[in-house]
Amino acid sequence: MKPLTGSFLLLGPRGTGKSTWIKENIPARITIDLLHSEMFFRYKANPQLLRSDVASLKKGDWVVIDEAQRVPELLNEVHSLYESVGLQFAITGSSARKLRRSDANLLAGRLLRCDFFPLTWNEVGSAKLFENCLAFGSLPATLNSPDSAPDMLASYVQTYLREEVAAEALTRNLEPFARFLMTAAQHHGQLLNIESIAKQAAIKRGSVDNYFRIIEDTLLGFRLPALRLGARAREVAHPKFYFFDAGVARAAAGWVREVVPEAWLGFSFETLVLNELRAYNSYKRLDKNFFHYSVTSSFDVDLLIEIKKKILQQPASYLAIEVKLAKKWQSAWTKILRNFADDKKSNVSKCFGVYLGSETLTDGNVTILNFTDFSQRLWAGEIF
Repeated sequence: MKPLTGSFLLLGPRGTGKSTWIKENIPARITIDLLHSEMFFRYKANPQLLRSDVASLKKGDWVVIDEAQRVPELLNEVHSLYESVGLQFAITGSSARKLRRSDANLLAGRLLRCDFFPLTWNEVGSAKLFENCLAFGSLPATLNSPDSAPDMLASYVQTYLREEVAAEALTRNLEPFARFLMTAAQHHGQLLNIESIAKQAAIKRGSVDNYFRIIEDTLLGFRLPALRLGARAREVAHPKFYFFDAGVARAAAGWVREVVPEAWLGFSFETLVLNELRAYNSYKRLDKNFFHYSVTSSFDVDLLIEIKKKILQQPASYLAIEVKLAKKWQSAWTKILRNFADDKKSNVSKCFGVYLGSETLTDGNVTILNFTDFSQRLWAGEIF
């Protein structure tokens, strides 16, 4: 992500490298890390102390506030100092829920919101690390110390339960939430079926709905909505649910020390590709909408990106992407994409297949690319 020139709110799960990025890109005069107990209790008791702490700063100086959701009341002081002194603020957070529920003051809409992601393949840049990304995700810590990845990821989930959920009192009872988290993680990358998850986790459906909102608001996961084009009968309406990182999903599922089947690695590869696209979309501030498309007992397309919105009578236009954990691309997969694009009701202008082979294949408006080539073309602006 490129450096930002004005005050901003940087939201992303813990461990993605927000603080490191800010240290490397923002010339902060003062940094307030609210994960440190001393600072947390100091500002929690008296947010107005921020005024005296920055009294020596002048217009344009940068102040960093890490994990602002822990003391959202500080943002009222930030607003005042932004208006009266002209200070610039770099604010990070790992919970949109806490900021929203506390009616946190986000500079009357002038605080630019940015989302932060695990390392992209464009940033990793080493084919030697692909197997590590596939098995344990792409958080910086797990890639820097791959031998310790299982321990780190197991600790990550426990820290999330302890500090994000229990400490912030997001639910009254942690035990059913932990049971839900494991069940939800075991369905990572699959169609979201609330009733099935509630039954497997032995939890009421209403609680499961609330728990999903918690892990979305704390940025641990997200829904990929279904797109219903009206092109075929029995189009699926359910979204898919993904954790933000496949390694974290694997740990939450309780499988971080188990040998996972190829099907799971397929979902992991989908997550890598999807996060690459989501990061590109966010960092370039393109604001494209993402969907999946599925037809019951027939076929599905992993990802549809709305590259042109519907305006009045002008229909929307989509880019279709299919992801396969395979070193050889099958012609049947190309046929599915080509037939899908040829159907005028789909409004698909072009298709890409992403796989692990070395060949670049083309068939009409369908292009098949190796993952690395796809990433390079994406960041060069050649995909969308």
